[in-house]
Amino acid sequence: MNIAENTADTAQQAAHVVQADVQNQVTQSVTTLDQFKEFLLNHGPDVIYAIVIFIVGRYVARGFKNLAVRMMTHANYDHTVITFVSQLIYYAIMALVLLSALNKAGIPTNSFLAAFGAFGLAVGLALQNNLSNFASGLLILIFKPFKAGDWIAVGGVEGSVKGIQMMNTAITTKDNKTIFIPNSIITSSQVTNSSYQEDRYITFFFDIGYQNDHHKAIALLKQVFQEDKRILNADTLEIGIREFAENSVRIAAFPRVAKADYYPVYYDIMSKVKDTFDANGIDIPYPQRVVYVQREGK
Repeated sequence: MNIAENTADTAQQAAHVVQADVQNQVTQSVTTLDQFKEFLLNHGPDVIYAIVIFIVGRYVARGFKNLAVRMMTHANYDHTVITFVSQLIYYAIMALVLLSALNKAGIPTNSFLAAFGAFGLAVGLALQNNLSNFASGLLILIFKPFKAGDWIAVGGVEGSVKGIQMMNTAITTKDNKTIFIPNSIITSSQVTNSSYQEDRYITFFFDIGYQNDHHKAIALLKQVFQEDKRILNADTLEIGIREFAENSVRIAAFPRVAKADYYPVYYDIMSKVKDTFDANGIDIPYPQRVVYVQREGK
């Protein structure tokens, strides 16, 4: 009998516990609904305005992004800079839109701004050199002192620009080596772009012996240049004695050629001049030094 009564008491206590737990959950749910209802009543219009600001802001950001793409495409900017700058404009506007929407919804944004500011300062100090290369890459892409495929010389490196990246520029040299130069070095150094103009001048220096007739040598050089149809200024070629060197008379010539013909013409002319000088008895002197030897006792 006692066992049955104890079992009944235990079941009754368990039922009371379950009932209390259910009542507590119902009370919490009602309280949450009341709080949500109160929030909607107090902040409902602001939340709606925030949603509207966010939606309209997205369309505005896309509009400015598309406008920037059209303007830079019309100005013939590089595809890399068009993509990067347009994305940068879009996300910058969206950040402002998001902050405005949060502020309108009643969520304080001062802490967000302070956190972003501290984060940006820390990142800037840690990545100072990389940010300098990044900014220099933007300057190269925007002002375009060179583009992919151009032949340039910078910092003692000469070659074809393979690609302009955000942190560095890849240059392929004549012996097919790829060298990556930090963009900050490029923007702070002198850059020689041999592909900027459609035509290029080749600078030639030819040395002949003092015993040779320089008038004859110049006439032979003019003939060599006129026979090569790739030379664009053969009739008005600038040619003459550059200097009287230690061991030779130095003749300078400046033929103009298409940039694609620069090296082919250079190699062909050097070979033809050597053959022409040899056939006409024009000497190309060797460097000479006179050494006096004094013997002891004399």
